[in-house]
Amino acid sequence: MIIVTATITGKPGKRDELISKSQDVIKSTRLEQGNISYELLASTEDDDVLLMFEKWKNKEALDTHMQTKHFKSFGSAIEDLVAKELEITIYSAEKA
Repeated sequence: MIIVTATITGKPGKRDELISKSQDVIKSTRLEQGNISYELLASTEDDDVLLMFEKWKNKEALDTHMQTKHFKSFGSAIEDLVAKELEITIYSAEKA
């Protein structure tokens, strides 16, 4: 299993708009083959920070996701709402 965290730092006051624009990608991604879960979490410490927490069956499923229309559209839709580039970290859930 692959776990992905994507930290989204929004411009001040853009949190609700970011959450709204995330709904389509969340709904579509949850239907993808190989997706186990796809959640948007809000920071309790910083109103401008959101975290996309994803679980994938394997790296191939994640790679396919990153080529989908809804994923690419989401990136374009939030481009003017984010304060900096997303911080993405990919983990293997296999025992280390």
